[in-house]
Amino acid sequence: MKHFLLLSLLFLGAVYWVGAAGVPHAKTHFATHPPMRPLPQPIQSALATGPKLFVDAARGRDGNAGTEKAPWKSLAHATRQLKPGDTLYLRGGTFYEKVALTRSGTTNAPITIASFPGELAVIDGGLREFAESPATSWEPLKGGAEGEFVSTQTYPHADDRKVPKQFLPASWEPMWGIEEERPIALGHFADSLVPLHGYRLAVDLRSTNELWTGGKNAMRDTGFYCGPGLWFNRETGRIHIRLAPTLLAGLGERAYRGVSDPRKLPLVIAVGFGDDVLRVSGVKHVRLSGLALRGATGSPMIHVYGSQNIELDHLCVHGGFPALLVNASQKVRVTHSAFRGLAAPWSGRAHMKYRGTASYQIVLQNQQPTNEDIELAWCEFTDDHDFAFLRHAKNLQFHHNYVDNFNDDGLECGPKLRGHTIFIHQNRIGACLGVLQQHELEKDESPLDHAPLSGVYIFRNLFDQRAGVYYHVPAQPEPSGAFLRNEGHLASDHGSPIWPVMRVYHNTFLRHEPVYRDYFLFGLGAAGLRHNERDVFNNIFAQTGPVPGTVIIGMKEAENLREGGNLLWGARDGPTLKGDPFAKFRAAPLFAESRKRYAAGWTTHDLVANPKFMSLPADESRPADLRLQPGSRAINAGQSLPTEWPDPLRASDKDAPDIGALPLGVNPWGIGVDGRLSIFGGAAARK
Repeated sequence: MKHFLLLSLLFLGAVYWVGAAGVPHAKTHFATHPPMRPLPQPIQSALATGPKLFVDAARGRDGNAGTEKAPWKSLAHATRQLKPGDTLYLRGGTFYEKVALTRSGTTNAPITIASFPGELAVIDGGLREFAESPATSWEPLKGGAEGEFVSTQTYPHADDRKVPKQFLPASWEPMWGIEEERPIALGHFADSLVPLHGYRLAVDLRSTNELWTGGKNAMRDTGFYCGPGLWFNRETGRIHIRLAPTLLAGLGERAYRGVSDPRKLPLVIAVGFGDDVLRVSGVKHVRLSGLALRGATGSPMIHVYGSQNIELDHLCVHGGFPALLVNASQKVRVTHSAFRGLAAPWSGRAHMKYRGTASYQIVLQNQQPTNEDIELAWCEFTDDHDFAFLRHAKNLQFHHNYVDNFNDDGLECGPKLRGHTIFIHQNRIGACLGVLQQHELEKDESPLDHAPLSGVYIFRNLFDQRAGVYYHVPAQPEPSGAFLRNEGHLASDHGSPIWPVMRVYHNTFLRHEPVYRDYFLFGLGAAGLRHNERDVFNNIFAQTGPVPGTVIIGMKEAENLREGGNLLWGARDGPTLKGDPFAKFRAAPLFAESRKRYAAGWTTHDLVANPKFMSLPADESRPADLRLQPGSRAINAGQSLPTEWPDPLRASDKDAPDIGALPLGVNPWGIGVDGRLSIFGGAAARK
């Protein structure tokens, strides 16, 4: 027992930083699996100068005065004592609570809730027994599969089926009539915070089959093992767990080879559906800082509703469906925070979409009043099924973020609305199956007109899809592991929705191989142009394989696309390219039609040329340097753009615009928490 408690205390107290490559600087051995990303760490800061109050889950008492020497015990009690100007310090440790904030600050006296400097407070919406006393929380299941255990306690209210107060994308159970299969037990390994799979079916948890041998319904008899995970038995009220290794050929270091007996491991486990772990509802001028959150199920980890002037800074969030939900709120800032999703190293799209939890990480909902003045900046969003449902916001600023490893949809900014404004700039957006993705939810959801200057502005970003994602599960063994590296689409949709108005300019897009059908401009010149308008100017589209195509299909007449000043290049085939790759299109009737939309005509001001980056290795795992060399054809080759389109580097781009995300002479900037990562990938250079 002492051994298990020691593991828990090490996790809760001796938190350390993991380097950008995911290799810990201090502790190098994990009983489960190495962490996928940096683990939470305390932040150092000076104590507040105003009124200070204290809460300590280990040694506090709610009858105390809330002072440093006599702290309160529970957040439920402590947060209700707060007044404008107060700072509530959470001492290091874990608070096993679901928290609802009900007190507001003022403009000049906000309320702050933070970890005590140098300590890490964890808010956990789960069940503490599995972290603190695993040896007595599990027992082998008689007659179960090899390595299957069951909880010694029952949880009869886990399937109360609380009705969500909002629509959650990908929460399909009511639509499909399979509410009884909704995963309601989710969790993580406590030492590494690698996710556990939330199983829909017991047959999958017990299976030894890891190959996709049929459709999503064809394996309901044989089962489909998705890796270490949990299943909640609605008949007995008990949680089942199996931590068997993953043996699928090709997983390599991603495979699970850790401890298989849950009695020997502290675990983070939560059950139920519909409860927010942290609810910020109807409050103003509140700031949260330096906290870690975990222990959500199919429910929001953080739900900001009907609130104003809310700041979330230096948070580390593991799990949640979604991790952050913002609804009917204004002036919400999320900065220097890490959001880690539910995709384990061995989890692919099919595991999560058809046999688990098809989670979104960030969702903005559309109740009134409209979400407005929302900022997501210097954050890291990683390792989940779907990323962000951003469609409902005015003045959403999304910048200096790191987005990576989403095995289905990426940024959803649609459908077309009359007045939404979303600004996506200076981010590194990596592996997503569909980076710019749209869904049609209702046939009549989009107006035909829109306000001037409304829409989605996408500028000065690096989109690097070369690493690919775990899309399909092989039907036969694939020892090469190629199935882990599907580059997917840049621009695609479900249901042919009307896309939002998009202004896409001064970005750099990288791939190894062509997009689906080799569409023009990686799909931005072909997908979703019906009943809207789109500008695509001064971008670099570079592949390590062939030169990107000029395929423009599906149009009887030219749609409202304006494009020019784009540079296309394929490192392998570009040097041997013969003739003008645009010649065939310019001889076609559609080219003449395009001049009705854009006077110069599509492709007229585009280039096929080597951008001459400082370095772009064919191996995407090696550092790149995407600054332009002197003599690059991208220099001074772009088109002039309207001054009302925002551009933080306009003053640095002398003479005619340079093509791509970085003008000549501009150094790469940092992204992610505290700017620790470079826009090119890897650790940022420190001055």
